[in-house]
Amino acid sequence: RGASPGDATPSAPSRSKASGTTPGVEAQARSAHSRMQPMPSSHSVHSMGVTNSASSLRRDRSPARAQSPPRGRAHPGGMVAASSTTPAAHQSAPEEHCIHILAGHTGFVSCLCAVGDILFTGSQDCNIMIWDMNNLQYIGTLPGHRGFVRCLHASYAKKVLCSGSQDRTIRVWSLDSFSTVKTLYGHSGGVHAVLILEGQDIFVSGSEDRSIRVWDLLTFDAIACLEQAHLGGIFTLQCFGVAPLQVVSGARDRSLKVWDTSSWHCAKTLHPPHYDGVTSIAVSAKHGKFYSSSRDRSIKEWDVCNLTNTMHALHAHTDWVQALCMSATDDVLFSGSKDSTVKVWDGELQCQDVLQGHRGPVSALSVVGNRLFSASHDRTVRVWRIEQYG
Repeated sequence: RGASPGDATPSAPSRSKASGTTPGVEAQARSAHSRMQPMPSSHSVHSMGVTNSASSLRRDRSPARAQSPPRGRAHPGGMVAASSTTPAAHQSAPEEHCIHILAGHTGFVSCLCAVGDILFTGSQDCNIMIWDMNNLQYIGTLPGHRGFVRCLHASYAKKVLCSGSQDRTIRVWSLDSFSTVKTLYGHSGGVHAVLILEGQDIFVSGSEDRSIRVWDLLTFDAIACLEQAHLGGIFTLQCFGVAPLQVVSGARDRSLKVWDTSSWHCAKTLHPPHYDGVTSIAVSAKHGKFYSSSRDRSIKEWDVCNLTNTMHALHAHTDWVQALCMSATDDVLFSGSKDSTVKVWDGELQCQDVLQGHRGPVSALSVVGNRLFSASHDRTVRVWRIEQYG
């Protein structure tokens, strides 16, 4: 059970006790900013004093103490991969690869975003929490949204974090000061997806109002609005390619659309569509493909060059597939589901393992080095060791 801020600081995986003194609010932002390295260390677990902060970074006494998960016995399970019913190659014992649990949100954890050595988590409790990925310690909270925080995306190069909310706004935060730089209005429905395109100094948002909006990252002006981009709310946005850079969107209307970023016209609607809403997209640039997941419980593979469907896994999970992400090597795909499990897939969409431990639907995934972070409706974020998958 996630506890509200006000309890003890989560302990590091080594179970060493947190420092008895609570650092001053002013010290945190500076310390967190100093830890924003382009490539965080995968093995560094150390104790850091957090030292400075901006006025908008709320430093409560930290969330509930995180815990090392208990061990348990695995239950047999199977799966349908690449259109044929096949069992997972291996099913880990519950909690086997979980090395830490981040607890503190008082509502469902709905989104994750990693930048440098910092992890941001957004929740139904309307807050964004900040965590140090080196020692897995809580740093602080960014309040401001008046509705569920639905999506997050950050740019290390631009030093910004964008958050979208059920309150219909997008907030742009400075990674230097952890303060709100701008609050953007325009969507008439909750904002489900934000995507920063660093090379073009723009970012894109998708909403329940069925529109895609394009914003200038420097002036925060609205550059384009694609009204009725889909026939249902837009759940996910991703990009691929270099010249031209293309954005792919997935929506409640079951469809995936590819957009030309130079003109913002729809280059192609992908076929065949899913049988239910499209929830997530993950791009494997190394292999020239991307994957889409759906409430129809399936995962589809698409070719980046000709935009054709090359493979699919029917009944990938026993309930909605809600999140996808690639490993750091782009060789392994992870999926999270409403069935509370995370599954591990190889390049042939064969299930290699099932990660169990969450006590509620898995809503978001993020990989940093050899760690996988999974967010859940059980109000926690679990940290998994994944180097064994390649």
